[in-house]
Amino acid sequence: MLCAYLHGFLARLVSMNILVADDDSAIRFLVSSALSELGHNVDSAENGYDAWTAWKRDHHQLAIFDWTMPGLEGLELCRRIRFEQSQEFTYIILITARPGRANYLEAMDSGVDDFISKPFETEQLLAHVRVATRILGLHENLRLANTELERRVCERTAELEEALRAKGEFLSRASHELRTPMNHILGFAQVLQLKGLSAEQEANVQQIITSGRHLLTLIDRVLGVSKSSPDDLSFLATSKACESVKEA
Repeated sequence: MLCAYLHGFLARLVSMNILVADDDSAIRFLVSSALSELGHNVDSAENGYDAWTAWKRDHHQLAIFDWTMPGLEGLELCRRIRFEQSQEFTYIILITARPGRANYLEAMDSGVDDFISKPFETEQLLAHVRVATRILGLHENLRLANTELERRVCERTAELEEALRAKGEFLSRASHELRTPMNHILGFAQVLQLKGLSAEQEANVQQIITSGRHLLTLIDRVLGVSKSSPDDLSFLATSKACESVKEA
């Protein structure tokens, strides 16, 4: 199922939804025409505000923006997209005539993925689009792998919770079943103490009572573990402290 979904996604990448924004009508026409001839669905905008409205409506897979546009520049538009998007990733290419390492670093910090320097040839543009296609495919592959991993974790967690529940029920029933005969043993031992016993017999009966009470304490612990949450086992420490006091 995962492979089929990925195959379908890669097939859609052959015909991507692309947003082109540039206030230069000649560049906008050049880019849109070249991409449309490849079979892509292209929306175009002549300023940043129109581009933002279009992206909010369709969440395009690929966006190609001019750095400098009226109203809303390419970097601010990129920042808005990165802030708004969730699982649907948009690959952003910035068209710019600005040279300098500082400008590129600023753009990358704003979320730009790639750059095309003006002036550019159509072949150069298409080469950048092919790179974008490959990266979008890898990004989707990773997203699907993460989704599959989360699904498996949820399944294993549910199985573990069911196993712990069954274990808790078993321990609870076993504890109750053990408590009843042990109380009977202690009761009969206490009745024997009322009889006239020799010193050796009295010592043996006392050993039965001591051992029986110790077993009841252990049974209580098992019952407590079966009913408690993993982060609340404080009663174990309390029981150990009480035993230490008795031994002292």
